[in-house]
Amino acid sequence: MDTKECIYSRRSIRRFTDDTVSDECIHDIIEAGIHAPSACNFAAWKFILISKDTPEYIRKAMCNQIALTAPYGLLVVYRNDLYVSGRVLGDYIQSASAAIQNMLLYITSIGLGACWLCGIPQEKNLRKAFSIPRNFSVIGYIAFGHPDPEGIATQNQMVYHYGDEERFRAHQPRYSVDQVLCKDKFRSVTDDCTSAKYPDAWSWYKKKIKTALSVLKLLKKK
Repeated sequence: MDTKECIYSRRSIRRFTDDTVSDECIHDIIEAGIHAPSACNFAAWKFILISKDTPEYIRKAMCNQIALTAPYGLLVVYRNDLYVSGRVLGDYIQSASAAIQNMLLYITSIGLGACWLCGIPQEKNLRKAFSIPRNFSVIGYIAFGHPDPEGIATQNQMVYHYGDEERFRAHQPRYSVDQVLCKDKFRSVTDDCTSAKYPDAWSWYKKKIKTALSVLKLLKKK
């Protein structure tokens, strides 16, 4: 698989089989990650491997359905106290994200599947569960393993991630190069992301908060 084919064929896989991934493969995945560029070449990343051998009470700390059902996962953290460009540009986030993308592409190239998860628990909870020091920030989580051939996305997932079912089937990006490329300065074009209406994630969070508050009130009454 050449580079272009690997980039174009990469998909977010959310369901996996229980098949084992060898230690050698996991080593090579990490190796791909540490070959990513980083701000000032500090390479101050750490990758916490979670597998079927990880104690259940630690695995449950992820509180994410995909993470909990995936046979393997990598929690990516990065030093946040180096201040290469200050926290404004988030160089530590950019550096770790480059490593994550490298690993996603390598995973694709060897026939495995992965999903980059951002919907994970609050950082303070993960710090406690995984003993992460204060000068490291949680950047993301990679769930990976052997893809489940029966793991077909729902209609709602198709629309959410691709815009419509046809784009999902063709694995076609939501926007074309002409819609995202700006020459000389920022510009808006017809039907690009500047005018698009995305799913209202905030409404989903408000419902969750409302439910949590209701539970707390009931507990206080007891």
